[in-house]
Amino acid sequence: MQVFGLAALGLLVPLEQAAAQSVVPAGDAYVEDSEEGLSGSTARWRPAPAGVRTLSVHFGTPPADRPGFWDEARRALRVWEDVPGVPLRFETVEEAVDADVEFRWIRRFSTAQAGATHRVLDDAGYIAHVTVVLANQHSDGVRMSDEFIRLVALHEVGHVVGLPHSENPADAMHPGNRNLKLSRRDLRSVGVLYGLSADSTP
Repeated sequence: MQVFGLAALGLLVPLEQAAAQSVVPAGDAYVEDSEEGLSGSTARWRPAPAGVRTLSVHFGTPPADRPGFWDEARRALRVWEDVPGVPLRFETVEEAVDADVEFRWIRRFSTAQAGATHRVLDDAGYIAHVTVVLANQHSDGVRMSDEFIRLVALHEVGHVVGLPHSENPADAMHPGNRNLKLSRRDLRSVGVLYGLSADSTP
């Protein structure tokens, strides 16, 4: 298996720092597919014979002072799951060993970072396992608000689905995401990623 553990997949940085991140240029979508396969830091889950793949998700024990810490991550999973035509569903499991996707938390990162996503790819280049790490505090020790965690989680779950960064601040996949909803380009990009028709991603 190939380990695709790029912290850059999960950086959520101030807008003034976002230009330094590896992003995809402007267009109707920020994902490109061809006969040679997906480009850049883009990957997708292996298609299921039944058409829809159910991914097992494990949430680690939340911070003692914040029992609802994972609520925003669960909401973000539902947002991406509800995109018409996306062939993925998420199901919570109790044991990490049984999970396709693991969510862990960290007190804070040492830099202006709020989340990180690490992918493991199989020999064919499909996503085999993902670990998402979300911070409870900003790098200065200030506790993150629920709304801020919602922004981070929406962005990180986009990486779980397989999307790369976008250069457009209007997209949830921008490294400095400040959007609580998916943009038209987010929808079109995940459509390209999973081979949906244009009509499926308005």
